[in-house]
Amino acid sequence: MNYSLYSAMTGAQTQQKRMDVIANNLSNLSTTGFKSRQGAFSELIYQNMNAAEGEDTRLLRGAGARMVKADSDFSQGVVTPTGMDLDYAIDGDGFFALYDPLTEEISYTRNGHFSLSEQVDGSFMLVSDTGKWVLNSQGQPNNMRSAEDDYDIGVYIFEQKNGMLNVGQSEFVPIEKNGQPIVSQDKEGLLQGYLENSNVDFEREIVHMIESQRVYQMNLQMVKTTDEVTNTINALR
Repeated sequence: MNYSLYSAMTGAQTQQKRMDVIANNLSNLSTTGFKSRQGAFSELIYQNMNAAEGEDTRLLRGAGARMVKADSDFSQGVVTPTGMDLDYAIDGDGFFALYDPLTEEISYTRNGHFSLSEQVDGSFMLVSDTGKWVLNSQGQPNNMRSAEDDYDIGVYIFEQKNGMLNVGQSEFVPIEKNGQPIVSQDKEGLLQGYLENSNVDFEREIVHMIESQRVYQMNLQMVKTTDEVTNTINALR
């Protein structure tokens, strides 16, 4: 196996995947409650190099790296006032809980742009941008007889957020290691008339994009150089 060619190929593929993550972050720069993602990388297998006599040495030969996952950054974005009564932001830790009446699944979000949806029986449901029902602090939908009725918005905390599945639309689904959600008792952390902006750092993403482009170009240059060396050796034969 030509290790230089293989390492360059895997390196270029890794940078392509990293660019996909960066592009997704930049495209959601203005998405309410969006959490940026960062690629996590892992080295591929190393092999011990042998001396001319076939004896083992301390020299290692690697096969490049690959992106194994994209972790979500749950740091808080900037909270801005909107003046809308159905807009909410969480100052601190926590998520809004959303119930999908079609799949009966619960997801969690930081996007607090809510609205009222009139039902066939004349009642009203407090819903998210995706049409899911917003749950209260008892884990029940906010079903109101009229648009003027009071409602309760629950804020749910996970002690361990790492590994939550990003299912799109700025929504997350917990896995086993995240544990059960805990209802927050901090009422002051729920801000009415505010929305949380995306936490994407534009300058950082641009720097990462330039880095990926340069590394991608270097890997392609390695492929070209390896091909030229191989052709030269074959010509000598």
